[in-house]
Amino acid sequence: MPLSRRCTGIVGLLALGLALGGCGSADVKPKSIVVPQGADPVAWVSSFCGGLSNVIAGAAAIPKSPPSPQAQKDRLLTFADATQKAFATTAQELTQLGPPRINDGKRVQDTTVGFFTTAAATVESQRAKIAALDAKDPDFAQKANDLSGPGLGTAANGIQGLTSNTDLAPAFGTSQECRRLGAGAAGH
Repeated sequence: MPLSRRCTGIVGLLALGLALGGCGSADVKPKSIVVPQGADPVAWVSSFCGGLSNVIAGAAAIPKSPPSPQAQKDRLLTFADATQKAFATTAQELTQLGPPRINDGKRVQDTTVGFFTTAAATVESQRAKIAALDAKDPDFAQKANDLSGPGLGTAANGIQGLTSNTDLAPAFGTSQECRRLGAGAAGH
């Protein structure tokens, strides 16, 4: 499977998980309990969904059949740059917002910022390896594909519970950014 399709697949699965797990327009009523101080949950999940939207936009910009190995390499590098920036920017935005104002918000914050930070570092590492490949090598496509190994799987597992978090569910349903992300994932 080509690297661009595998990246698109990973991003698509994350987006689909969000769409099915709470970014849609589900009518979830918030609990009437006192919650800890912290960032507005809607602003927090909007930043989260916005980061994933930026990653998906980068993946969507990669043509299915690049005309040459050099064009494929250039597109993979451009995708890596956009993706790394989206992950790093989202980690920074979430850090600046602070933990969401929910029960166990610090753990949710640490897990999610950790995911985006790890993802940014993983993409940066993969980008360096792709940049080092020689597009004139007859095995370029295979070598580029080999670089798309496990990468984000473990980190992605850490945030799967985020969309099913009952304290954040109302925020996912309210956030315009998450609704757009969910609608986009459902349309693919």
